[in-house]
Amino acid sequence: MGAVARKGAAKVVEPPLEPERAAPPEEAEETPEEAEEARVRAERWAVRQARTQQLRGEAREAVQRAGLDAPLRASTARQSGGRRRRPLPEGGRASRAQSLEEAVGRHHAHRYRRRLDQAEAAYQQDDFQKAWRTLEDMAKDAPNVPEVRELTGLVLYRLGRWEVAARELEAYRALTGDTDLHPVLADCHRAQRRWDDVEELWAELKGAEASAAVLAEGRIVTAGALGDREELAEAVRLLSAGFQRPRRAKEHHLRQAYALADLLEQAGEIPRARELFGWLRDQDELYVDVAERLAALQ
Repeated sequence: MGAVARKGAAKVVEPPLEPERAAPPEEAEETPEEAEEARVRAERWAVRQARTQQLRGEAREAVQRAGLDAPLRASTARQSGGRRRRPLPEGGRASRAQSLEEAVGRHHAHRYRRRLDQAEAAYQQDDFQKAWRTLEDMAKDAPNVPEVRELTGLVLYRLGRWEVAARELEAYRALTGDTDLHPVLADCHRAQRRWDDVEELWAELKGAEASAAVLAEGRIVTAGALGDREELAEAVRLLSAGFQRPRRAKEHHLRQAYALADLLEQAGEIPRARELFGWLRDQDELYVDVAERLAALQ
């Protein structure tokens, strides 16, 4: 269920729909095939518009976390002493990890499974309050079930409850040895200005066999934490070191490019920021707010 952390419909990249023109009187009426094609194109356009709005919020959260906690921005002092973490369990799950059936018993497992499925469905629909109402207290009843800890942590993260979300995701890390949620966990610590925890998780993620997408997310969060402390040059170096412009950009390429362009602008490197925002616009002119950002830099 780790993929639920960065869920979302696949980006549909195609040119904007042209305004419909009235057919000349002599032309035949629209065929069923043409009508079906128009319907499919309209659906794709709607998906793209909805996804653009979602990405706008996600990208701004990812690179401007400090702006959500303005009173804390004034203090950029390092909070020392990250958590005392045990090394990741070797070979995957920790010995104390349990299945849902083991944790609550076979008699109650069906009811808990139904609640977990309902909470995940609500999460997928971005109804995080409903997901939390469904999940509440499940982690107390099944503290060693990784999927319960995972979903609880993700829901709390999306609700902005950083401290308790971090607690759940730290438990998930200890139970599974999985690093796929390290960027989310690091972002929880970043929001609390726990800089040492962010750096420790980034070091752990770099040493794991993480996917390119997860590594990109880890870089974004870690560079964002450096930016929060106004260490902009180091933040730019971190994101630049792991970024190349591919011929066919995937979602994580776009997210990393956006974060890097944002930091470049903050650092006063306007030509580089303008160039990167221009590349993003060429990839997808509706991606987040790149058109507006680029226009402002002209």
